[in-house]
Amino acid sequence: KPTELDVPVRAESTRDPSSLSMPPAREPKPVAPDIHQVPGYTLLQKNGESEDAAVYLAISEDVGHNVALKVSKRRHVGDASDTGARAIMFQREFEAIAALDHPSIIDLFDYGIHEGVEYLAMEYFPCGDLKARLQNPLTADEAIAFLKEIARSLKIVHDAGIIHRDLKPPNVMLRDDGSVVLIDFGLARSLMGGDSSTRTGVLRGSPYYMSPEQAQGEQLDARTDLYSLGVILYEMLAGKKPYLGASAIDVLQQHVMAPVPELPVQHLGYQPLLERLMSKSRDQRIASCDELLGALEQMSHSMSGGDLIDPRALVSAGAVS
Repeated sequence: KPTELDVPVRAESTRDPSSLSMPPAREPKPVAPDIHQVPGYTLLQKNGESEDAAVYLAISEDVGHNVALKVSKRRHVGDASDTGARAIMFQREFEAIAALDHPSIIDLFDYGIHEGVEYLAMEYFPCGDLKARLQNPLTADEAIAFLKEIARSLKIVHDAGIIHRDLKPPNVMLRDDGSVVLIDFGLARSLMGGDSSTRTGVLRGSPYYMSPEQAQGEQLDARTDLYSLGVILYEMLAGKKPYLGASAIDVLQQHVMAPVPELPVQHLGYQPLLERLMSKSRDQRIASCDELLGALEQMSHSMSGGDLIDPRALVSAGAVS
């Protein structure tokens, strides 16, 4: 059995601690690539990105508070070959929003091109978007309240002669007072412009919320946004998207051909409204935000009395008074 004397004793180091080499400190990972650094803005974090752009939380020196800075992933070379729609998407979005000056539409602070890269400085929403809110189930009352708010906001857009063409929960932002704000007008078009959805041969927008006529590349009007709003209504009440598939084409084919899905049994009172919003035929679809808001008012009175509305009566009625 070893005694204390048998236990080896480690000699204390006589080296100067200052002479010990320390591992090099890791440099913090940059928030954004150099191409996305815009003078006058301090990038704090990346909030999201798509194929075309990245969105950062940033501090604006001019505005003096947080903004959402949207920066293109494509360099604008400014020569004769740079005439595609993507090269001017931010400019189109800036012009569309500037024409809509309204509390229900996102505020813009700045637009420009730095070293060939387009950027937009916009209002920042700390409460997030409807997509994040849908991570937790909504009551029917909450869903209908959101539907009314979105319809009122969309009415401002349509009354200005513009169709959004990309209405979906990530493009519906929430303010702390409960109001909603529409964002992302990169695909917006004038109702008078006669643009189809496939002028460049490529469908733009989310397949999950795309109207049958948009999926088929037909000329669009305000009813395409009303269809997308119907998809959002289904998602708010059912907790899932109405159509899923292995590919975008699978989803688009269902928008064109599949029956309107049935809501959960506890929400079947709203099925007639859903049938009219998501009608495959836009001639049978609710045609305007005013008509939708009128239908909601009518349903509120009917459902408060315990009555259900016959979907066939709503569809055949055309306009709802």
